[in-house]
Amino acid sequence: MNWYQHPSAIEQLAAAYVAGTLQGRARRRFESVMQGQPALVSAVNDWTRRLGPLHQALPEQAPSAALWTRIAQSTTHRTAPAAAPSWWRRLLAPAPVGALALGLVMGTLVPIVWQAQESYRRDMELPDSYVGVLATAQGQPGLIVSSLRRGKTVDLKQLAQVDVPAGQTLFLWRIDKAGAVAPVGALPNGKFTHVTLGEPAEQVFFPAVELAVSVEPAGAQPAAPSAPFVYRGLCGKLWR
Repeated sequence: MNWYQHPSAIEQLAAAYVAGTLQGRARRRFESVMQGQPALVSAVNDWTRRLGPLHQALPEQAPSAALWTRIAQSTTHRTAPAAAPSWWRRLLAPAPVGALALGLVMGTLVPIVWQAQESYRRDMELPDSYVGVLATAQGQPGLIVSSLRRGKTVDLKQLAQVDVPAGQTLFLWRIDKAGAVAPVGALPNGKFTHVTLGEPAEQVFFPAVELAVSVEPAGAQPAAPSAPFVYRGLCGKLWR
């Protein structure tokens, strides 16, 4: 099975593409495959809408001639070699805030570039999913959290790792619209990891408008964070 037939791969790559953390050859391959895969177009459009509000959180920057050249190059049709099934696992890497800003600018252009493919979206809809894109305390893209709506497996991709002292562990929290924080569970520390929920994601993440991660004592079941969040970001519900 190709990578673009894996819902978790589609979500992670689309999020990284719009955020600007998918760069270079990996970005060109993604764009090339996207031309023939309406599911990728749909995912990119969804992430464009969801990450658009981050424009307001970024400091204003005067665009340079080089920036517009890069935008033009990235939105021009390219021919790239077919992607190997595992190429995306090696190339989703963290990027500085400048790259995030570029990604968001490009995100506003991508739906226009791929508008001709919109008629095919109804034929290939993504599975219902919860997805969180979390930033580090420094505002860098840090962690992608995703799970099928009725699944019990959470896929995790660390874009920027944080130090976890011996005897401690990462711990996931959900934050509802009133700002109340509730525990979800401990997370493994690694670039690509998974964790199993005790109940379906629908029950765990439905109240969440944000997700956050703190560092807690290993084996503990805290009712509230005992330390500042090392990751925090929006939690999106990907279905109509």
